[in-house]
Amino acid sequence: MLVFSNQRLGPASEVFVGDETASQILRSVADAARPRASAMWEHELVRWLDEQSAQAAKIQAIDVGDIAFTPQNFERQRRFLIEAIERARETSEHPRVLAAWAVLIEGYPSDSVQFGRRWIWHSSI
Repeated sequence: MLVFSNQRLGPASEVFVGDETASQILRSVADAARPRASAMWEHELVRWLDEQSAQAAKIQAIDVGDIAFTPQNFERQRRFLIEAIERARETSEHPRVLAAWAVLIEGYPSDSVQFGRRWIWHSSI
């Protein structure tokens, strides 16, 4: 079981999914983002999503705060991710879960973005 969350919005802002569903969702978003990735952060996001997909059975939660947004590019980065989720929804078997995750990401406040935030790589833990 994996939880998609936005801790800034509280415990009511959680989406619980099985490991296989989580893996499929993360892979579909990576696949939707990959062809449009041009900036370094966008390529890192795709790699991170791929890695999270491969490690989904070992991960208990993915919080919006785990995404290494940068303060100066937050709005653009968040929009890139939400648009990738929207494209993934078009062919996914789990469009409602993707829509719920997009709402969590959309609700993440810009003042919560930390300077110097780094990606968490579970494969190296």
